[in-house]
Amino acid sequence: MKKINIVCLGGSMEQKSSTLAVLKYASASLKELGAEVYVSDIRTLELPVFSYKALRSLRNRKFTELVKKIKNADGFIFASPEYHGSVSSAFKNVIDYLEVLSKETPPYLSLKPVGCIALGGAENAGYATLSAMISIVHNLRGVAAPNSLAIGYGSSLFDNKGNLKSEVIIKRVNRLSDELFLLAKRLKD
Repeated sequence: MKKINIVCLGGSMEQKSSTLAVLKYASASLKELGAEVYVSDIRTLELPVFSYKALRSLRNRKFTELVKKIKNADGFIFASPEYHGSVSSAFKNVIDYLEVLSKETPPYLSLKPVGCIALGGAENAGYATLSAMISIVHNLRGVAAPNSLAIGYGSSLFDNKGNLKSEVIIKRVNRLSDELFLLAKRLKD
């Protein structure tokens, strides 16, 4: 069986990002399933605010590496914090730079599965962001994984060592990882 390649993209601009920690947990779950996983922390990409002029003149080694990994990926997990009812501007900025994939054949993330994770600070937070992320996936021509999830109380999900402590969230993230791996395997050419 050919290796399944998954790109995990997300995080926040915070040094200790809860969103990035959940994304890394999902990536570890995917590795256990046998996937080759590449994690891209949006904070480390250091992209300027998107414009077509900036896109044309962009010389960013980390972003170039990310694009190369995206082109070879069989699936993705996107993770964003919820800021004022939507994805963070930093996450959206990286997504806007994926315009570089518009001329590919097929373009963007065509027919590749994408699991979405939205992390919010309040009990019922994340649902508006999850909806926005699914819309973004559809606009990039990807297939949104049905078990994509919104998580509330993002910063209280971890113990003092930084480990995910909520059994419910662990179960949901593992379910998303399992589903994404299976979808990637089935949709791979």
